[in-house]
Amino acid sequence: MSVESYILRLQKEKDPGVGGTLILGMLSALETLYRRGVISRRQKEMAGAETVSIPVISVGNMTAGGTGKTPCIIRLTEMLKQSGHRPAVLTRGYRGKLEKNGGIVSDWNQVLLPAEEAGDEPYMMAFKMPHVPVLVGKDRNASAEKAIAMGADVLLLDDGFQYWRLNRDLDIVLIDCTNPFGAGHLLPRGLLREPLDCMKRADVFVLTKSDQVTEKEKQEIIRKIREIHPKAPVVESHHTPTGIIEYHAWKRKEKVSAEEGRGRKAFLLCGIGNPDSFTRTAEELGITVTGTMYFPDHHRYTVDDIRAAERRARETGAEILLTTEKDIVKIKEASEIPLYALKIEMKFTGDGEQCMNELISRVFGV
Repeated sequence: MSVESYILRLQKEKDPGVGGTLILGMLSALETLYRRGVISRRQKEMAGAETVSIPVISVGNMTAGGTGKTPCIIRLTEMLKQSGHRPAVLTRGYRGKLEKNGGIVSDWNQVLLPAEEAGDEPYMMAFKMPHVPVLVGKDRNASAEKAIAMGADVLLLDDGFQYWRLNRDLDIVLIDCTNPFGAGHLLPRGLLREPLDCMKRADVFVLTKSDQVTEKEKQEIIRKIREIHPKAPVVESHHTPTGIIEYHAWKRKEKVSAEEGRGRKAFLLCGIGNPDSFTRTAEELGITVTGTMYFPDHHRYTVDDIRAAERRARETGAEILLTTEKDIVKIKEASEIPLYALKIEMKFTGDGEQCMNELISRVFGV
């Protein structure tokens, strides 16, 4: 078990024991320092924030780890294109080789960079969104100017809620219903990236994976949001599995069938922020999960990793290895056991689609 996984598990323990209590105490001291630092940096960067010539829509969250930002970005891009707009995506490219200096992952016609340079999520977005520019780099102000020069008329700022150097016209904050408020503590004691009162900056909240919790749990999350921000709309969404697809078929962008995975025995392999959600989604598709191998978020796979997963898969009687689309872009070593990716899409439920379209229309003054 990695240090990161151990701490995440420790944060959820009701009785962490003497050793666990000591570790959590040390993390609480570090939390205090983190709080001071993040508040100071936010105040400084917001004071000097720049405004660009086209609308900026930010998609972010309050916690470290996966809340479903990438599927949300993809869905919003589809909605913007359907309305006749030319969106471009600005993302950091975490752990990609161009994170520091920046680069253009894709233009209006093709993917230009491999996953190693772009980062896993930017490459996946570029692969799944043909004809939409994706730009990477820590300096998203510089990326914004490049995208505008390329002809974009709206910018989607990925993981933007804690990027304070660029003013935005719409702040969308995602709340993962399966882990909504990061154990109530800031990093590293919990998973919160900012104090909860910062949610007041949001224009709309999107509850992700709202179908993976009970109605009572969901209403408690909404109640907590309303305590902090009584006026912002709260939209629900589901991350719906559309099927599984074999590695080579995925690269060829073939269509998937929801029936393909039903009843298959799969060993799960992933390195994402919320692996338990991946397991639940696979089971929702009718897959029998024989075992799991979880790595830290943004893990870079080695040949040894794949071989170890194959051994575990055989031991558990799995027919296939199953991973996420975010992970499969980084797996180059061919697996002796058939390797599949689970495809999902985000859907706004109820009147969520209408609400989001209305908010986007306001951004353009419609």
